Amino acid sequence: MHVKTIASALVLSGFVSGSLVMPAPANAHDHLPPIAKNVILMVTDGASWGTWDMASYWEYGELGQQPYDSFPVKLGMTTYPLNNSNTPTGTGIPQISYEWSKAWDITPVDTVDYRGNPNYFAGYEYIKVDWTDSAAAGTALATGHKSYNSAINFDDFGNPLRTIVHHAKELGRSTGSISSVPFSHATPAALGGAQNLRRNAYHEITNQMLSEGHLDVLMGGGHPWYNDNGELRGAPNYFWISEADWTAVESGATDWTLVTSKEDFEKIASSVDVPTGRVFGVPEVAATLQYNRSRDPAVLGADPSVPSGVAYLDTVPTLATMTRAALNILGQNPDGMYLHIEGGAVDWAAHANDTARIIEEQVDFNHSVKAVVDWVEMYSNWDETLLLVVTDHGNAIPMGPNSDTIPFEPVENRGQGELPGVKWHSGTHTNENTLMFAKGAGSYLLYNHIVGWDPGLRFILDFNDGRYIDNTAIYFVMERALEPVPLPASVIFLGSGLVALFAVARRRMTKLAA
Repeated sequence: MHVKTIASALVLSGFVSGSLVMPAPANAHDHLPPIAKNVILMVTDGASWGTWDMASYWEYGELGQQPYDSFPVKLGMTTYPLNNSNTPTGTGIPQISYEWSKAWDITPVDTVDYRGNPNYFAGYEYIKVDWTDSAAAGTALATGHKSYNSAINFDDFGNPLRTIVHHAKELGRSTGSISSVPFSHATPAALGGAQNLRRNAYHEITNQMLSEGHLDVLMGGGHPWYNDNGELRGAPNYFWISEADWTAVESGATDWTLVTSKEDFEKIASSVDVPTGRVFGVPEVAATLQYNRSRDPAVLGADPSVPSGVAYLDTVPTLATMTRAALNILGQNPDGMYLHIEGGAVDWAAHANDTARIIEEQVDFNHSVKAVVDWVEMYSNWDETLLLVVTDHGNAIPMGPNSDTIPFEPVENRGQGELPGVKWHSGTHTNENTLMFAKGAGSYLLYNHIVGWDPGLRFILDFNDGRYIDNTAIYFVMERALEPVPLPASVIFLGSGLVALFAVARRRMTKLAA
């Protein structure tokens, strides 16, 4: 009778009923699924405010038509480095900041920058100094730490930093880094988990990414056997990768599948013959997919539908194609992915003040964003995927044609298919407050990292309400989104207590039955 009473009580409590799963011990199941199964970080390198507008005016004749324009989260993002050094200082002391009141100062000035460009206004002068390079910016995004310029995931004391790639891999995600510039360049290196004191140590960086096991997909320019026009060289140029590493991958001596032809990239992008292992994608071109191709239409042919008027190389994939290919490869992992995608040659075009080619590069990046959005909506969903679209820093301050007399005049729209009216104010990076966009699982976490309000974002750029974050926040949001969500302590305690109660009851029932 006593045995029956105990058993009945347990059944009524639901502890042995089929309708209630017994809680496991707290140390086994004390977490809920992660906020985001997939985290995708897209970086258009060196995109000042006007760069985004130029591409939209060319492609659509208006603003507001890009996929990210409708994203629910839009924030400014500061990008300054720890200091102006190119080597570790051993102090770790921040020496640079961002002050909006100085950045938007319209006081006329009669000074020039270090390249001899007139500054025109105090605000222009301010944002032309104390800028980050792509290495320090990539390190901030990848680790949450500010460092010196040239650092690839090293701190100011010369110590390597754990990256988001390592974190994602430890959590069971597949990982990848792809770019329209060489795979070992600063941004794909930093956001691909490499660690080096010097950004230009290309052979060491490539070897790390290929041999240390934290990457599953690596794609970018840098093929040693092809020139910038996609033509076969007479002899290889091992600038971005060592001969030993290239030979090992090409010969099949590693666990990497080498993909080089446009046709093979397109097959993978179309879900045809998708490799199941690690993939090293190196298009048949030297440094960049398209940016470095000949400027002479007599060499490649004229094409009036292209901003520069010079036909695109037809032997290399677009960044959008590489994006779809990477998503199909990494998407085979049921536990999800971390993927970095860079429109790297946007920065190269900005350095050259090349309006036509920066539009070409930004348009390809925009199409890559569209490819990601399409993939999410077809093969995933926004409840399990976080998409972040950022630039790592501004570059060259492209603004309107009269921005030498009208402070912060926007780029001039001259219609779809027409080059916009632009005046360039620099030839290098800036310390401007940049633009970032986010959508999907965990995007709300960005609001936990607001560091200030910048009226220029709201009243001059008409971008958002003025709120902004620092670039280091991107790492912490990605890290948090990838991690399993811990259960509240009270739930864990309750679950553990119920398990203990059930164990005691079972022992007592067994004893009484005997």
